[in-house]
Formats: sequence, structure tokens, C-alpha cells
Amino acid sequence: MEYSMVGKRIKEYRLQNKMTQVMLAEKTGLSEMAIYSYETGKRLPALEPLVLLSNALNVSTDALLCDYIENPASPKDGGIMDKVKTLPTKEQDRIMKIMDALVDAAG
Repeated sequence: MEYSMVGKRIKEYRLQNKMTQVMLAEKTGLSEMAIYSYETGKRLPALEPLVLLSNALNVSTDALLCDYIENPASPKDGGIMDKVKTLPTKEQDRIMKIMDALVDAAG
């Protein structure tokens, strides 16, 4: 993993949220120097600071760590969730209730 790419993403999301490094430091409880070190690629945030950053920036930790997620969905779903998303909300809710019942029955 390239530290500088993680830092660039942190900075990119910080700017999208119209935040300064000082504001991000205040919101996360991290030091301004830590934010600077992450953004410049001098350091990679450990797990706890990474979670604090992702929460403050309203993004997933995956969004900060990698460009894309390989195999984000199960190969068994066959794109069914994409199909469900195209349905009206009422139908989506009905299908989700059915799926929940099936999962409960299987478990």
C-alpha cells in the first residue's frame, strides 16, 4: 500500500467536506501534525485514527485505503441487488422483508 495515495484521499475528502486540517484535527481529536503527516504520506494512520478520519469525513475506511474493492459483492448474488434497486421503493421494501424472513428461517 502506498502511503501517499492514502494521504491524497484523506486530503481529497477533507477538501470535499470544506474542512481545513485544523478543523479535521478538532473533529477527530487527532493532532494537526498527525493530519499533516497522513496527508503528505509521511505516516499511515493506525486503525483507530483511520476510523476517526473516516467518520469525520463521512466515507468508509475502504474509500481511504484503496482505489477500488475487488469482489465487492458475492458471486452468488448474480446482480440481484442491482435489479432490486431499479424497482419502486414499495417493492424493494417487500423484497427485503421476504429476504429477511428467508435468512431468519435458514439461520
